Amino acid sequence: MVVLDPELAPEQLDQVIERVKSVITSNGGQVQEVIPWGRRRFCYPIRKKMEGHYVLMRAEMPAQATAPLERTLRITEEVLRHLLVRLDED
Repeated sequence: MVVLDPELAPEQLDQVIERVKSVITSNGGQVQEVIPWGRRRFCYPIRKKMEGHYVLMRAEMPAQATAPLERTLRITEEVLRHLLVRLDED
């Protein structure tokens, strides 16, 4: 899950999503689906903003690929919040 800056234009949103996808694939992973949830309101301000664009991404990648992805998400200014979760293989 990635929460992006609400002031981004649609082209900029696509660029950030493509950047995240390229980090996943360059580290041996595969992006299975990208689900844009749209613009949603926060319960509290995050970086002085009250809403953000939510994007859910499902990817399959090796464990060692999470560190570069985490680093990229942390330093990308357009990303307000992110959460990486390991899903069961059911």
